[in-house]
Amino acid sequence: MSLMPQFVLIMATLAAVPAETSLLSETTEEPGPDLTVNVAYQCAMKGSVTRFITCFDSEEDPYHEVITDQVNQRDSEARSPLDIASSLGRLEMVKELLARGAEVNAATVKGITALHRAAHWGKVDIVKQLVENGADMQARTSYGERAREGALRYSHMECVDYLDWAEAREALVTSIQEAKDTLADPEKIQGRFSRDDKQVTVNTCNEKTQWLEANPDATTNDFIQQRKDFEDSLAPIWAKLLEPPKTPQKK
Repeated sequence: MSLMPQFVLIMATLAAVPAETSLLSETTEEPGPDLTVNVAYQCAMKGSVTRFITCFDSEEDPYHEVITDQVNQRDSEARSPLDIASSLGRLEMVKELLARGAEVNAATVKGITALHRAAHWGKVDIVKQLVENGADMQARTSYGERAREGALRYSHMECVDYLDWAEAREALVTSIQEAKDTLADPEKIQGRFSRDDKQVTVNTCNEKTQWLEANPDATTNDFIQQRKDFEDSLAPIWAKLLEPPKTPQKK
């Protein structure tokens, strides 16, 4: 039997090998990053603060163009990156998220905010950070629960105590601001407040503002008492707001 047919077959096979090898050895481009992935969410989960910052600061980062929109997106369980970082107690991540546009009072359809989550998990440092950045302590879930009640339900007393303190301080600050706003509204006070009334109000507001600045470590009861003193001092003047304005007598 002639070996020629087998020789031809072998040579044909060998000739084909370099072609296949060259195809396999060609450099293939790696697929680009999946921009549908929420990198802000991943950073919050892992606590990857540096990676998160790089997405914003480096124009060459593949997520640079989408990271701003991702900061307030929610996952399939309606959690935002801020919700995740707050639940896990990732303080530096929370700071960066807030600095980069995370909405501190954004809530789910059930009214759950990042403050609720931090309080529920007993993350007092996160609770403080959120409150200092304007978190609404009066925000309620669909069950009528504030962050304070949630913390109490799970026996996170450090969170409860802080929220009581912050609420008492905020109440005093709000009372002072409301008095200033009223004094600045001529329609409310015209014909009702005398010059002395205005001066007493100004002096009382200044006194309590100075007290706040001088007593950063005041207790919850201190704030409650100062607010009571403030309102008691202005009560006789404020009662005039309920009276009809006095019309000047014609001469």
